[in-house]
Amino acid sequence: MWPQWFKDYLSFHRSERNGIFLLVFVLLGLISFNMYQRFFWEDRWLDMQLQHGPSIIRFMEQKDSISNADVLHQPWIPKTRKLFPFDPNTLDSAGWVLLGFSPKQSHAIIRYRNAGASFRKPEDLKKLFVVDEERYKELEPYVEIAQPATIDRETQYEERPKWERPKPESISVELNSADSTILVQLKGIGPSYAKRILKYRELLGGYVSKDQLLEVYGMDSARFVPIMENIHVDTTDRVRLNVNSADVKELLKHPYIDLNLAKAVVNYREQHGRYRSVQDLRKIHILNEQTYQRLRPYVQVE
Repeated sequence: MWPQWFKDYLSFHRSERNGIFLLVFVLLGLISFNMYQRFFWEDRWLDMQLQHGPSIIRFMEQKDSISNADVLHQPWIPKTRKLFPFDPNTLDSAGWVLLGFSPKQSHAIIRYRNAGASFRKPEDLKKLFVVDEERYKELEPYVEIAQPATIDRETQYEERPKWERPKPESISVELNSADSTILVQLKGIGPSYAKRILKYRELLGGYVSKDQLLEVYGMDSARFVPIMENIHVDTTDRVRLNVNSADVKELLKHPYIDLNLAKAVVNYREQHGRYRSVQDLRKIHILNEQTYQRLRPYVQVE
């Protein structure tokens, strides 16, 4: 048996025990959150620094949550540090570490470069937020950026990729039958835009208007207007959805149909029977006139 003094001073009521358990749970949660920040948040914060630079810092200062910025910005000194001539466009992560960057900073720089960034002159290093003015002055004498090889003017046209060659103004492209090799002949349309145009055509079931190119991701009027006279649309072979048999998953694949509308189409069919005509879709309350007019060429009743 425990002595009486132990019971008097070290025993707890049920409510007190519950309070202690709650306190221990909160402390464990805080410790877990701190470990999460240490191992996961630092990488995400560093990526934002590299991509957005000072603008993200100003934003975080407004939110009073910039406590980790100075820590991440401080040079990380490896056991063996060496300055040597390097090309920032080709230097691997081990090389960045040897120059004085932390492994996490080096990994983030490589990701930033792999995302499409390039260094054309030494001053471009300042785009990296982890490179402050002092560190730049230290690295600048060692930056050696390889210059692109000089191309003979007589062979320049032949060696340029097809999508970079001058576009013939007389070309005429049919959007629903053209492949990527034809699309890249249009002015301002490279391989990536050609892939987007083909992908969106597949999702739609075919273009019914050349203006639908403006719905392609990244396409704007500055790129569309110069080519609008060189494109036309043949709607003969477009793919249509049968609203009497398509389920929610199938309807949802179309760019003009969101989840709520897909459910409404199916629910109306289950409650009122098969659609007799495409016009019956107007009876769906959440389907506004603008969406109906866009969707009408892509649906049918069978």
